[in-house]
Amino acid sequence: MSLKAKLVTSISAFCLVLALLIVGVLAVPSATINMGGTITFSATDVNATVSITVTGTTEGTQPSQTYTFNAEQGKTTEDWTGKNWTYDEDRQITITITVTNNDTARDLIVSYTAPVGTSFTNTTLGGSASASKVTLDDATTGAGTSNVAKYTITFEPTNQNLSASADWSASLVLQDPSVAD
Repeated sequence: MSLKAKLVTSISAFCLVLALLIVGVLAVPSATINMGGTITFSATDVNATVSITVTGTTEGTQPSQTYTFNAEQGKTTEDWTGKNWTYDEDRQITITITVTNNDTARDLIVSYTAPVGTSFTNTTLGGSASASKVTLDDATTGAGTSNVAKYTITFEPTNQNLSASADWSASLVLQDPSVAD
């Protein structure tokens, strides 16, 4: 075989391998997480804001909710059953719960129960918290620092290429110290 024929064959083989590699990379499906979970709030005679944001998804608008408690209220539940989010390139979805005491005269007791999972497929549950029970200063004393508590819940797939599912629940209790048990 001549040198010219070998060169053409080598270049053709390289182009074929490159084309197959590109098709293979483009064919990898996006991993998603099928979310089934609840966050339950209980607020008793408080003036507070609870913000929930979700990061780590490829959706254009990141899911978020804000709740304002300013009178005696019963329980409020945020139910995320059936939410299907696609992981972004970091392959981790993080839910951040921020509690802010808006009252200018009274402190606020926040009790957080970390998420408990009943069913996980290809995902691990993690997170962090300020503490399970904290007292937040009033908005005047602790403006922007000690009147805020943050809690995070993370979901990370154990196999980066497969979809995942999670069924979990967490709770948050907000109380005025004068009525706390």
